[in-house]
Amino acid sequence: MGESMFVRANWHAGAAIIAMVAAGTPTLLWAQNADQAVDTTTQEGVEAAPSTPIPAESETPGVGDIIVTAQKRSESINKVGISITAVSGDMLQQKGIDSAADLVKIVPGFNFTPSAYGTPVLTLRGIGFYDTSLGAAPTVSVYVDEIPLPLSAMAQGTSLDLERVEVLKGPQGTLFGQNATGGAINYIAAKPTRDFAAGADLTYGRFNRVEAKGFVSGPISDTLTARIAVRYDRSDDWQKSYTRKASNGSGDFLTGRLLLNWEPSDRLKLSFNANGWRDKSDNQAAQLVSVVTGNAIPALGAYPLPPRNSRAADWDPGLHLSRDSTFWQTSLRTDYELSDNIQLTSITAYEELDRKSVVDVDGTAVQNSGGDTPGNAKDFSQELRLSGDIGALHYVVGGNYAYDHIYDESGPFGRDSSFPFDAARATSDQRVNSYAAFGNLDYKVTDTVTLQGGVRYTDQNRSFAGCTYDSGAGDFSAVVSRIATQRSGSPVTIAPGACITLGANFLPGIVYDELNENNVSWRGGVNWQVTPTALLYSNISKGYKSGAYPTAGATFAVQLNPAKQESVLAYEAGFKISLLNRSLQLNGAAFYYDYRDKQLRGRIVDPIIGPQNALINVPKSRVVGAELQATWRPLRGLDVNLGGTYIGSRILGSFTNYNALAQRQLLSGESFPLTPDWQATADVNYEFAVSDKLNAFMGGGLSYQAATNGGLGNIDLFTINAYTLVDVRAGVSSSNGKWRLTAYVRNLTDKFYSSLINQSGPDAVIRYTGQPRTFGLTISHRY
Repeated sequence: MGESMFVRANWHAGAAIIAMVAAGTPTLLWAQNADQAVDTTTQEGVEAAPSTPIPAESETPGVGDIIVTAQKRSESINKVGISITAVSGDMLQQKGIDSAADLVKIVPGFNFTPSAYGTPVLTLRGIGFYDTSLGAAPTVSVYVDEIPLPLSAMAQGTSLDLERVEVLKGPQGTLFGQNATGGAINYIAAKPTRDFAAGADLTYGRFNRVEAKGFVSGPISDTLTARIAVRYDRSDDWQKSYTRKASNGSGDFLTGRLLLNWEPSDRLKLSFNANGWRDKSDNQAAQLVSVVTGNAIPALGAYPLPPRNSRAADWDPGLHLSRDSTFWQTSLRTDYELSDNIQLTSITAYEELDRKSVVDVDGTAVQNSGGDTPGNAKDFSQELRLSGDIGALHYVVGGNYAYDHIYDESGPFGRDSSFPFDAARATSDQRVNSYAAFGNLDYKVTDTVTLQGGVRYTDQNRSFAGCTYDSGAGDFSAVVSRIATQRSGSPVTIAPGACITLGANFLPGIVYDELNENNVSWRGGVNWQVTPTALLYSNISKGYKSGAYPTAGATFAVQLNPAKQESVLAYEAGFKISLLNRSLQLNGAAFYYDYRDKQLRGRIVDPIIGPQNALINVPKSRVVGAELQATWRPLRGLDVNLGGTYIGSRILGSFTNYNALAQRQLLSGESFPLTPDWQATADVNYEFAVSDKLNAFMGGGLSYQAATNGGLGNIDLFTINAYTLVDVRAGVSSSNGKWRLTAYVRNLTDKFYSSLINQSGPDAVIRYTGQPRTFGLTISHRY
């Protein structure tokens, strides 16, 4: 009853806030010309709808409109009843947004967390899934031109040569499928042009960073156009050992894309995409926070703590923390107009990721905890849909099939550790078949009111095979053989190098299992276009994240049990309002998420090693919050972007598990790990004419994250302190936009901050730090 009352109170409060905002501005809104068309000036430089002429210099320029494809059709962002942050490719370039990790600078409510074993974790509004397995399905799905990248590790090259990026917040299951309970990120690649175009950007910065990228675009024939884009980014080591002369952290990343558009007729268009990347960068070395096993390991117990410096770290001598990973993808999209009001769309894609990676996760030069993490993932997907209009009704109906094969391996080693072995090898092999059917309707009840509804049925069959193997030395197999003999009452002998995972009968063997699940995602909403420049909306939606198996060093089969699918029932009410003669755009929302069976990396007790990492489900939790974004253009050339988000996450009910130090604890009432309550972003840019042929510009950005905790239990040792990062930039450009010279400084104050604190090995708590102050110069040219 108390929880239900809380939901109603929050929902009514959000509605009241929206009503007050709307009520307080009707005179100002209606004072504008109700028939005014959309301004051709574009927010963040994204293509706008045709409209009235650009204002004269004496007039206040409007913020303009962004055209997005959030609902798989082109619409003005200010007429879509979803919380969306959209930024153009040019603005991403100017603000130094090179990867998903940098989106935290411009997207309130978004978090990017590196994991100890290389798989990044994307979180929106507190909805995330921290797991180190290659096959960990995300809660924030990533797409490039609506083509899914089903694993977060695949998304490294997405920022290449973009038209824009759209970040959709809240469950997006009806159109984007499961594993989008937090939201979806859709990168829109810059498309081939009908006229020749080319461009190049060259950057040189601290740590001898050199980034070169460029594109060439144009026609091949009257019906065929092409675009090729390439980016190469390399840098020297940025980390230093604080106990010896050694360095780590070099970068070596290459990515490219080929796009072909063929339009043999007015009704038929085919788009081919071939892209890929190669990553030979170093994995980041960790910093030691604390040894948690006392003097059990003498070499570790006496180890000195690092200085409070972003660059200081440590790792095993002679161990190269290298990556050698590759990814490639091909896709074909076909759009065919069956009639003036019906379009058939087919999207076929295949992608493959090969990962080779070595990590050290104890933050010391002692061989305590580290490993290699090879893996391979293959994915095929096919979507077929019809869309069109019948009077006031717009519809999208279709089906989707996806097949994934993911092989993941973890080879932990720890000669000087509390583990009863020096090395081992854990494997998992998963094959996933997913089938879905979906439909989405927009019905214009009146000129100002639109009803929306969508539903998606998903059926997924996941097969699993996993085991932990002795390294061949026989040390681990001997320990498990003794335990199995004692527990079973019969002699059990496990050969060196064999599978040591024990089943219910205490006999070793590969664990085979299946997880077959289905669900129905849905969404209902209403949009009220109060005036041509004011939209109020409310939504109720439900989304699902698929169940998951871990890749874990399991001595007992129970450690490989899957976490079942989780769900989020989301309530949201929001507004999008243009004010001050369209120079100010305000977007806001209040939301409540009823979270069931949240998947977490918790622990279960291994009789041999003790409490060990395992996937668990939290029966009931919630997220309540609000956000506000403002884009203000008070005068020509001056752009101000502000954003803030509050996220209140809580575990509800009576939930007991193990805290971050493997101690059993009641965890009810806790916030989610790695989920700060408050986040804020700000960016200001001013560009002005110096002469008829030369402009100058200056600007900067600020991002703030409140304190959070790296693990369950709110233990001080795992506290990630609040931090604020400041970036600045300045430069000159030609008035015709042909060239641009930019000087930049990132992390201007050289802020020391942590992106993750956890216990990835048996004996040490470690942290990963953000990079120190960096600076550089970029020259850009467009032909």
